[in-house]
Amino acid sequence: MVVSPKRRVTKAVIPAAGKGTRLLPLTKAAPKEMLPLGRKPVLHHIVDELLDAGIDQILFVVSEDKACIFKYFDDGSSRFSSVIQPVQRGLADAVLCAEEFAAGDPIAVALGDSVITSGEDAHITKRLLKAYETLDAACMIAVEEVPEADAPRYGIVKPKIEPSDVFEIDDLIEKPPIDQLPSNLAIAGRYILDASIFDIIRHLKPGALGELQLTDAIRLLLKSDRRVWCSKLRKTERRRDIGTFASYFEAVIAECCADKEFGEQMKKLSADS
Repeated sequence: MVVSPKRRVTKAVIPAAGKGTRLLPLTKAAPKEMLPLGRKPVLHHIVDELLDAGIDQILFVVSEDKACIFKYFDDGSSRFSSVIQPVQRGLADAVLCAEEFAAGDPIAVALGDSVITSGEDAHITKRLLKAYETLDAACMIAVEEVPEADAPRYGIVKPKIEPSDVFEIDDLIEKPPIDQLPSNLAIAGRYILDASIFDIIRHLKPGALGELQLTDAIRLLLKSDRRVWCSKLRKTERRRDIGTFASYFEAVIAECCADKEFGEQMKKLSADS
């Protein structure tokens, strides 16, 4: 099958401007996206994921005090660039900072504090990109099943039909009350967006937490009769948010135990403790 150049995604945006207040005082020393996770910083794992999926241009959306992120990845090539988000007004606002970088092309978006590990060759990001190439979608979203009690913490999607590996949705909502959950499928920090999203964000009103929510922008895509599809994380995939000490410690332990050289030793130490 020949894929239209307009459907091939080669650019990715990594929003990484957040303050990391739940990880203070550690984040006074380094941005949470640059905290060590095994042998590499958190963000390095995400960059490797994108490059492995076929992305060849990556834009970091950062705050003024996170210049170390671009400095770490700057290899003298044109693969990496950065832009300052002057005020952190939400994820949708961070995406809007990438409009010039996108230059009318579709983009992948990978949250800079969300690491997804996979035991398969077909990582969720690869599957999103492949599905976008073939579907009539304005947006692709990675989702995962979460316990119902946890669902109000996330953006939640409403499938059109019984969800399979790839499925279409007809609604989504940011942080819904537990008695209004459309499903237990939470947005998992990976998106593919076509360039129409930028004009929608420009006219977006603040939503949950008083911020410009990407979930709300995608909802407006749906209301304009654009189609939105999702792909589910598989049983071998695990998303780890580096947002709290509990989730960060869990991610560090998992990564150390998966290390090819020291993994077995780390597993024994973990069991003994």
